[in-house]
Amino acid sequence: MFAEIELNEKYKTLAAYSAPLNTPEREIVGRDNEISQLMAAMCRPELCNALLLAPPGSGKTALVQAAALKDTGRTYMEVDLARMIANLKNPDEMAALLKGLFDEAEIFSHDEHKELVLFIDEFHQIVQLSAAAVEALKPVLAASGARGIRVIAATTNDEFDTFIKPNQPLVERLQRIIVSPPDKATTVKIMKGMAERYGVADEFYDDRIFELIHEYTERYIPASTQPRKSILVLDSMVGWHKHTNRAMDRALLADVLYESVGVNVAFRVDAVKIKEQLDSKVFSQDWATSVVAKRLQLCVADLQDKTKPASSFLFTGSTGVGKSELTKQLALLMFGDAQQHLIRFDMSEYARDESLDLFRNELTSRVWHTSHAVLLLDEIEKASPLVTRMLLQVLDDGRLSDANGRQVSFLNTYIVLTTNAGSEIFETIAQYNGDDTGSGKELLGKMKEIRRSITSTQGDNKFPPELLGRIDAIVPFQPLTRGTQRKIVTSKLKKFVQEVLSKHGVRVLIAERVIEFLVEDRGDTESNAGGARAAIALLTDEVATNVAAFINKYPGERALQVDIRGVLKTEDKDRLKSDAEVVVSLPQMVF
Repeated sequence: MFAEIELNEKYKTLAAYSAPLNTPEREIVGRDNEISQLMAAMCRPELCNALLLAPPGSGKTALVQAAALKDTGRTYMEVDLARMIANLKNPDEMAALLKGLFDEAEIFSHDEHKELVLFIDEFHQIVQLSAAAVEALKPVLAASGARGIRVIAATTNDEFDTFIKPNQPLVERLQRIIVSPPDKATTVKIMKGMAERYGVADEFYDDRIFELIHEYTERYIPASTQPRKSILVLDSMVGWHKHTNRAMDRALLADVLYESVGVNVAFRVDAVKIKEQLDSKVFSQDWATSVVAKRLQLCVADLQDKTKPASSFLFTGSTGVGKSELTKQLALLMFGDAQQHLIRFDMSEYARDESLDLFRNELTSRVWHTSHAVLLLDEIEKASPLVTRMLLQVLDDGRLSDANGRQVSFLNTYIVLTTNAGSEIFETIAQYNGDDTGSGKELLGKMKEIRRSITSTQGDNKFPPELLGRIDAIVPFQPLTRGTQRKIVTSKLKKFVQEVLSKHGVRVLIAERVIEFLVEDRGDTESNAGGARAAIALLTDEVATNVAAFINKYPGERALQVDIRGVLKTEDKDRLKSDAEVVVSLPQMVF
């Protein structure tokens, strides 16, 4: 049919900017009602134009293709709006181009004795482009039945609200048909049909895989729509299967999801090693890592409450004891990335009631774009009570509406709230009950006291007690002993030595007295003095800066040593003040 149009001089515009509608690539299932609505609209004697409204990827084009297969008495063609727009010298030319297109469509319908259906996807672009084009379109739509033309337009709900809805005369010329995303059963049926078509149906030894594809795309790709997101994941699995001959199983699904959206799905995490991995990075907080690991076991088994965020924790303890580090390791463990998948808010920035809208917008925007993430709300006790009340909804329902009324899901987030409230309890433990393992023996006996202290704090550190009932687990962090601080500083020094060797090719020798200097000589016994963070800051100020200065001054040297000049306080108990200092020199020099 299209070849005949091209040969006929009367149909130049129609031939240049439209083509016969393709047949569906796959079986169209679960759309009987929408197809019937569309067919009925095409049979109306006067106002016979339809507007399909649906999210991207929900199957608007496939619906029209399915209707064309049934509606054999009409010719269906798709208008190429992108080509029309590309050939314009100015937007107002679109009005004349549309008029010419529809004039030729009417001639074709008359000559062929067959009604012509023109499908226009991304219909809102005409409204965006030119007011003159819209005005040219209105009489065409009003008289389409008499001219033997039918128009099926398609756009999304958001674009309809923004561009089309304000023009009421245009709206009245189009019968709206809502195309909702298919349900789970329909999407699964579509995927099974795909598997048959691509010859891999027999490779699925577990029919549950199709349901898992739907479940995980719903959970981890909320911004996209069914069935497109499930189809894309299945398509990727087929590609990897044919390339590598890998089985079409859960392991391949996990790898495809990790590749496409960067999410480490539950069954891809090694549950046995959860606590071991946390302990390897967070020193001497055995109880804290145990509490977190137990909650993560639920998530790995996929047995957590699906109506709430994956997990929620309240990390409480003095500064510098590992709260931020454990949060970082949680993001690494569950999502393989501690930058993209860790969303941090300093809640002291939202202390005023008028910051509520700002916080809501920032929170919903960041979670919308990274729905699978660890959400860190630092120093929650400093947030405005209005902000806190809004967070109650997130913890209760796992959802929050943004400024545009769009529902943002928090079901894939791990929420960590931190607080320094109740610090007096930790000061007592630091002074009298130090524990190099962080076993929690002392903390366990003080949990009621910790809860009471947190909820009874006043002034700027007033913690909202209603949050405690929504939190899955309160995780107290024990103050760090000298031995633990020494372990942390040693680890950081090793990393620093490796970094210098990697970047500059310089070997750095660290004397044992340097660790004593950073932890014992300059350390602080108070629990609120900064813990390991303070010692690491000293490492930067006293060691790293001096090493950097030496390298910059002597770029040709391939080795250096860091030592202490002077007497440490631990070497002379009678000293009230140490005269020790860090020095960097060539290896052969000894102080």
